[in-house]
Amino acid sequence: MFLYKRDLKKVIRFSLLLYSIVIGLAGTVNLIAAIIIIPKGDLHYLIEPLIMMGIYIYGSCTIALIISFKFFRK
Repeated sequence: MFLYKRDLKKVIRFSLLLYSIVIGLAGTVNLIAAIIIIPKGDLHYLIEPLIMMGIYIYGSCTIALIISFKFFRK
């Protein structure tokens, strides 16, 4: 399918960038929706799971961007 190694690198770089954009936006929308929907009284008990979810989402996006820029430099 990929005739050249350069084509494979382009596809991997693009997919890592697309992953970061899509997951970052989806995670932001989900966190905002959860904060708006959850009643203010219950938000105190659920703030730690929401923070852990945010760290996981944005951490995976950061790792994907680091891999993309460090390992696939032009």
